[in-house]
Amino acid sequence: MNLFRVSPLMCLIASCFLTGTGHSASPEMINQGRALFEREWPATNPSLGSDGLGPLFNGKSCIACHNQGGVGGAGEAKFNAMTFGIEEMHITGGGIIPDIITSAVREFSPGFVNVNGGVADTFAVQHHGGTAKFRQARKLLTENSLAKFSEAGGPVSASEVQYANATPILYNAQHGEYNVSIRARLFQRNTTPLFGVGLIDRVNGKTLDALARMQERNPEISGRVATLSDGRFGRFGWRGNIATLLEFNDNACAAEVGLQTSRIPQPADPTLAEYRNPAPDISDAQIQAMTVFVASLPAPERKLPNDQAVRDLVVRGEKVFAAVGCAACHVPNVGPAKGLYSDLLLHDMGKDSFDLNPAEPYIYQVQPFENYSTSIPNRSRIMTGSESRSAAASGYYGRRRLIQMAAAAGRTSYTYTPRTGTRDSIGYIVQDSNWRFAERYIVEKNDGSLLQKVSFSSEDDDKTDKLRGKKTTVIATQNRGLRLFMKGTNVAQEWRTPPLWGVRDSAPYMHDGRAETLLEAIMMHEGEGAPTRDRFLNLSVRDRRAVVAFLNTMVAPQNAPEPAS
Repeated sequence: MNLFRVSPLMCLIASCFLTGTGHSASPEMINQGRALFEREWPATNPSLGSDGLGPLFNGKSCIACHNQGGVGGAGEAKFNAMTFGIEEMHITGGGIIPDIITSAVREFSPGFVNVNGGVADTFAVQHHGGTAKFRQARKLLTENSLAKFSEAGGPVSASEVQYANATPILYNAQHGEYNVSIRARLFQRNTTPLFGVGLIDRVNGKTLDALARMQERNPEISGRVATLSDGRFGRFGWRGNIATLLEFNDNACAAEVGLQTSRIPQPADPTLAEYRNPAPDISDAQIQAMTVFVASLPAPERKLPNDQAVRDLVVRGEKVFAAVGCAACHVPNVGPAKGLYSDLLLHDMGKDSFDLNPAEPYIYQVQPFENYSTSIPNRSRIMTGSESRSAAASGYYGRRRLIQMAAAAGRTSYTYTPRTGTRDSIGYIVQDSNWRFAERYIVEKNDGSLLQKVSFSSEDDDKTDKLRGKKTTVIATQNRGLRLFMKGTNVAQEWRTPPLWGVRDSAPYMHDGRAETLLEAIMMHEGEGAPTRDRFLNLSVRDRRAVVAFLNTMVAPQNAPEPAS
């Protein structure tokens, strides 16, 4: 349940036409949504008085990237979305102040500096558009990599993805009296197939919670639900950081095509910080229609070979797949998503899957409170409702973190290295005038959430809140907020288990597309996946071939719509 007041569009999430197969959707709406999905958007939109496509974008249409096996399929490595992140930064010289750090980072690459002056440790690098200055900065990023990049923007192949991953981008410069040294890296996200996502949209929190609890009994894996700060579970995105298909499309319109929505701003050109799009580029009704179409896409299917000997090999492969432990995470059936082969949970996949846009922190309990004090220790983050909403918008590829610079004031040296994980902690979200609590509880028990049902209290005036060993007096005010209890995890290495349905027709593999083949993808399983990978590698050659043969029976739906000529 969403805890906050949302727009009428978001209220459509639970409407009957988003049931995954378009049960109640009219053919007219599906056709309208398909036309929007395949449309090449122009650089202006006179009907809405906005700037249309871009100014920064990865593709001119949705189908430009989602096309393998039909409309809505996966995308090749050349369409990989990219972010750029600072792994380490050193500044030495005279008395350092935050403005010095900001200007040094801006000189390195302007995309790290937000329009409000804050400095983030990552930013999305859209493939196309922007001013001449921004295009030159983007060109320098790719030229400093060992990888070969395509005209579409991403690496030309899975092997080139590996080269890009292995190449740190080093920057050393004299910035006035200061010496600046930065090590940065490109991070990538491969285009996911959309076949059957309407069924995923129908998987409820109770089912996800049951899967997570079942895995608690497995000593090798520790899948967790992707918890969002508003009390819901995430289901979409490589980090599982988006709750519903409607919101996924809403975010993708802005992040991938540069179409500003009523909620999500389009990516800003950092070299043109003062520019503002005068209006949304796509209407709520259009996003609704597009979501209806995407929800109507058929689910992938199994295609068994005609040859009996090969069919027998496939049957054996399915049994071996389960026996070595693959099915512990790649669960065959999840709620209405039959044949999904995913648990939709987050797993720590090891250091080779490190990415500076982390997953959302693991929130195991949420308590509402009416009163708070700004004297809450700095270890907790007080975030207003509007800031929380903005963070979600900018975190389409994962959360963006601001670099904290206040502690550097007056020092002669400053070092920044991002945290790769979270600690057990308590955070706060404080409502502002634009947000309201929808109910007097967090999540209904029948949703199966880990978040506890706790009523609001008006008796907090003299209570204290124990926070990481300190006690802080809670001062009575008229404000209400959420207290978030978070458990530490390796958020920079956690990824949602990708569904395997349709896997034969969705290469390359892994979140960044660095695996060209299914065998490569299996061998790249680290972290929680390492024990299962090792058991697979210890199989006989025949059994390994049997598992791959089984996986190759999972194909894109034969009735997927073909792109319009």
